[in-house]
Amino acid sequence: MNLLHNLSKISVLTLAITSILLTGCDSDNNSAELARAVELEKQRNNGTIIESVTITNGQTRLKAGEKHQLTASGIDSKGETRDVTSELIWSSSDESIASVNSKGVVTAVANSDVNQGIVIITGTTINDITGDGEISVSDVAVSEIRLEQTSPESGHIFTCIDANIKGDVTYKDGYISLSTVKDMTFTLDDQTSAVISEDGTLYTSAEGIENTTITSTISSTSGDVSAQLTVTADPKDLNNIDILLDDETTTVITLTMGDRVQVNAQATLIETVSADTFNIDPSITWQQGDTDLTGITATGENKGTILALKAGVTELSAVCGGKEAKSLLEVKGDAKLETTQINEGFDNIILPPLKSVTLTLTANYDAAPTSLNVSEFAHWEVIGNDIVNIELMLPGTSNAYYKLTSTSANEDSVVLKVTYDEIVSSVRIDIES
Repeated sequence: MNLLHNLSKISVLTLAITSILLTGCDSDNNSAELARAVELEKQRNNGTIIESVTITNGQTRLKAGEKHQLTASGIDSKGETRDVTSELIWSSSDESIASVNSKGVVTAVANSDVNQGIVIITGTTINDITGDGEISVSDVAVSEIRLEQTSPESGHIFTCIDANIKGDVTYKDGYISLSTVKDMTFTLDDQTSAVISEDGTLYTSAEGIENTTITSTISSTSGDVSAQLTVTADPKDLNNIDILLDDETTTVITLTMGDRVQVNAQATLIETVSADTFNIDPSITWQQGDTDLTGITATGENKGTILALKAGVTELSAVCGGKEAKSLLEVKGDAKLETTQINEGFDNIILPPLKSVTLTLTANYDAAPTSLNVSEFAHWEVIGNDIVNIELMLPGTSNAYYKLTSTSANEDSVVLKVTYDEIVSSVRIDIES
């Protein structure tokens, strides 16, 4: 029986190859068709041939010159779902308005007022199963925004666990973009402790129930259009939080002076709500018992990065939503701090008006690690006229530095004083043309 089954499969493939070879002498087309036939038969044999396709991220309005990523999921003959975005042959119903590449990226070519600028983007599988997505290309102004909570779709938000806010946007020609944040800016009411990112992801951390009012605004030459949504974050379903190091739960972290590691935080909800674990890095607050021993980056993409500064033992805490996780933090080493210096150690730096200079504080030791960039964890103070701005750059990295920028076109000078572990370094900044 197996032999007959295998012979049948071989016959099908042989017939396909023979048919291709008899069609003519176009070798490039024949090679492509042969590869297609072989891949098609391989998918049939593996049970991975796609039987239905769904295009997502559609029903979106673009303006000429903008790009938009469509994605596609397919259900195969085993009933399993997979991302098939890169497997499809993509096409546009009107390439003069919108084109699409082999990865499903749509480019808006020209604004159109015909049929609301709608173009149908089609993705086709190797076995000719298709899925459609809709794109509109027009520069018609917005008339209305309706905000919605998309994750979770309803009810209260789980404190510490990110939630997603999107909006349905109606344009003056009647077209509606669904579940989008395109062109929106978000602001929150003054009373909330929550924060929101550009993509509409809301992070909450309050110990008690907290209501947050979100305002979304789309600006254009014809005026601003805004909408509001109030969501409730409730910590009652938060079960536990853990500190992770190298993706493993930890209660003890041992470092050597100069070591740099990044810790993460995860949360679980009560069993009746979810059995999943959630990354809560953006919502967590990191605290240390002794800030002289270690420095930890509090915000940004390197949040949770620890730099071991001085030998000793302290405690690291992760706090969110009234829950707390703790880890013992031990730093080993015998090196003694001898000096600190700003940049090359010069007494003054000349800075042209309205220009910037890079400033780094280096700590020098009598043994390994010998020298260490401690810019992020020193106290920087500008003494003198209010003619400069200073901003920390690249926090959480060994290349962290402060960017000092002159805000005045006039010649003047200030003194920069930097304190680290009770050692003071200073430099005069002379602003000269």
